Amino acid sequence: MLTQEANDRYTRVGPGTPMGELMRRYWHPVAAVSQMNDKWTMKVRLLGEDLILYKDRSGSYGLIEPHCAHRRMNMIYGIPEQEGIRCPYHGWLYDQTGQCTEQPYEETEDPEARFKDKIQMKAYPVEV
Repeated sequence: MLTQEANDRYTRVGPGTPMGELMRRYWHPVAAVSQMNDKWTMKVRLLGEDLILYKDRSGSYGLIEPHCAHRRMNMIYGIPEQEGIRCPYHGWLYDQTGQCTEQPYEETEDPEARFKDKIQMKAYPVEV
């Protein structure tokens, strides 16, 4: 018979749990391509995490945490770009790895600033 501790170790899959960390090493089906035919973003709950699945204008898919790293805007309202998704609040652009690749105001204010290089959202790879 399993102890409560062992049961929790084997059944809890949220972020930071032993089984959750193990399960995140493998591929999981999260949606059918046909579910994205008429929309650009979709909420997904996987292994205890809320995530946003999106399709950019090039047809590539990304899976990111649901809130922008800047002001926590819900990325379900994100704007698909040629490569990535743009936060609708301040326009920060994220690629499929969750890396911030563009910060419109900051780049206008100081073109040499590299603050965007330090901004990373949690993201998972997507295969179609």
